[in-house]
Amino acid sequence: MGLLDGKKVLVTGARKGIGRGIAYKVAMEGADVGVNDYIDDEETQKTINLVESLGRKCSSHIFDVSKKNNIDSMVDEFLDSHGSIDVLVNNAIMQPQLKPFNEIDEEWWDYMMDLSLKGYFFACQKASKEMVKRSIQGSLICISSVHSFRAAKDWTPYGIAKMGIRRMVKGLAADLAGTGINSNCIAPGAINNTIPDDDRIEPEAINMPWFPSGRQGLPSDIANAVVFLSSKMGEYVNGETILVDGGMIATGLGDGRPDDK
Repeated sequence: MGLLDGKKVLVTGARKGIGRGIAYKVAMEGADVGVNDYIDDEETQKTINLVESLGRKCSSHIFDVSKKNNIDSMVDEFLDSHGSIDVLVNNAIMQPQLKPFNEIDEEWWDYMMDLSLKGYFFACQKASKEMVKRSIQGSLICISSVHSFRAAKDWTPYGIAKMGIRRMVKGLAADLAGTGINSNCIAPGAINNTIPDDDRIEPEAINMPWFPSGRQGLPSDIANAVVFLSSKMGEYVNGETILVDGGMIATGLGDGRPDDK
């Protein structure tokens, strides 16, 4: 018996890294999965294969989720494949995520906000409408960041978008009151998102002895929090942001080694 037996989970930006880790972990807990990304390549297929290797149904949804019409089409495709939706995980993010302040132009700013803020909002809107229509007490989960808690050079638009998501889930908790739908954020710290050279699902943890937890985070650390919020264990958590950062924010450390001087 898994914690998510029978649930239908849609994960955006699931081609690799945190998204792949989430897709694999929810499948381990008994969920069928929809994998979204805007790239359809061998890495996307690897995520699908990993889910299917666990005996779970997996669908592929190739859309750029910075646009509302694409978001609506993605959710409709997912419903056609799975019949319902219990959990939406908004994880899609652009690369690069950081840019020097004076090099940011309107196009770059707009895409950051369209993908990381507007897209998350309209995905939650569409998914929650479908949940209400089917009387599903579901979960809306948005991946935020430690950059929504503190400032770092060259990360300003990303931090603005991720802070906006934290405020958004509070508003959605109020807007969806009485539906049984919960809306929450997870804020990762320094996560090793590199793709392993072998068949491993995620890379090995890098030692970071200056972090309270002693290591860099892994996609599975974020995935564990997703499972908690998606399951009965997390049903009374609503409108909140859970930091999964190994103590980075608690101790005020960045993701680099502190100056010994």
